Amino acid sequence: MLYIALEPFVRKRWPQRIVAWSRLLAGGYRDPLVGRDILIGAVFGVAVIVCHLFSSIALRWIGQPPVMITNPGSTNIGTHLFISKFLSQLDAGFYLTFIAFLLLLLFMVVVRRERIAFAILWLLITVLSALIGNVNLKMVMFPALSGFLIVYTIYRYGLLASVSSFFFAHLAIFYSMTTELTAWYATDFLIALVICLVLAVYSFYISLAGQPLFGGKLLEE
Repeated sequence: MLYIALEPFVRKRWPQRIVAWSRLLAGGYRDPLVGRDILIGAVFGVAVIVCHLFSSIALRWIGQPPVMITNPGSTNIGTHLFISKFLSQLDAGFYLTFIAFLLLLLFMVVVRRERIAFAILWLLITVLSALIGNVNLKMVMFPALSGFLIVYTIYRYGLLASVSSFFFAHLAIFYSMTTELTAWYATDFLIALVICLVLAVYSFYISLAGQPLFGGKLLEE
């Protein structure tokens, strides 16, 4: 319902930001632009995860203890409800993107300038990320950077890339991320990681539009 309410205004004001999304809805699962935007969103989503991790562990660099990360992935470490977690991850990708576009439209109505509207959205995301994540004020540059990456994805690549970015970024929210893949609590994370990797590889494959990866024609272009 939120998307139906937003779509006419987004199509009228920012049609270039929903091209890949429109192709996907039209059944273009093998469209190179769809693959490109999903892959770009994956890259930005992983970058957001890195910022999220550094915001807690970087405190050690200045001699302070790291902040405990509290999110559904850490507080529900003893539960094995992968389907519920995965649906929440998928829902976050769509819902947060639609909310971001809704806020952009509201800010545009108020300030009438696109760049100012994006700047306000960046500040809002930064403040909310710092407060929700219990980020130390000395590490506020990390949520500011992750907020910038999210806003830049929307600004430069549009709706589908933003959905992909939020989807991949929430891998660090709904699961207990660990390098000990044989640990008893790593099962759900491992399944989600495999799904994300398969999606990224498939997106990379279709983004090539049938061209060989190391073909001379691709290198010439």
